[in-house]
Amino acid sequence: MTVDEILARLEATFEQEGVRFEALGSQEHRLLVRAQRTGPGTPVAFLVKALEGTLRRYHEHLREVELVEYDPGEGNPTPEVPSQEFDKVLKHKAAPSKLNLPEVPGLDLRGCDRAQAVKALEQAHKIWSRHGVERFKIRGLKEDAVRKAVEKWRTFYEEAETTELESDGDTLRVVLKGARAGEFPAEEMLWFPARLMLMGS
Repeated sequence: MTVDEILARLEATFEQEGVRFEALGSQEHRLLVRAQRTGPGTPVAFLVKALEGTLRRYHEHLREVELVEYDPGEGNPTPEVPSQEFDKVLKHKAAPSKLNLPEVPGLDLRGCDRAQAVKALEQAHKIWSRHGVERFKIRGLKEDAVRKAVEKWRTFYEEAETTELESDGDTLRVVLKGARAGEFPAEEMLWFPARLMLMGS
């Protein structure tokens, strides 16, 4: 697939997450892109990683994505001196680096079938644990397919994880083995949709 075809394939998903990507060319094995924020959604750095995963899977030569320009959109003017967090995203390259993830992210599996839920959960677990996440939440357990997928996953990892179902019956708390003491945040969490995990897998 060409770069344009890959971007076209992902366009609707990225729009739902409030970001539009534009290819600016390539340099060696890197695709250079511009991102524009069109609405609230998943952090740009995470979407860059999702785009990179799809690129590696479908493009013959390009293996990395570099964000060279970022437009935060109307109402969010770019500061004269970028914040440290913005600077990390702006200079993001595919070389091993730490994603700007929340301390306790969430994975939203609602609407997934059983196979999709297992795949998204495996991918999230792999990515997040690699980047230092020690606890996260999963939601969607009121749906039969999601509940069965999570039960299967829990059986496989029962010696490595501690899990607890919240009172809403839909959300599961997961604490990885060896995690430092810490609490789950009381405030609203950042939920990553399952489709992002399925994109780059």
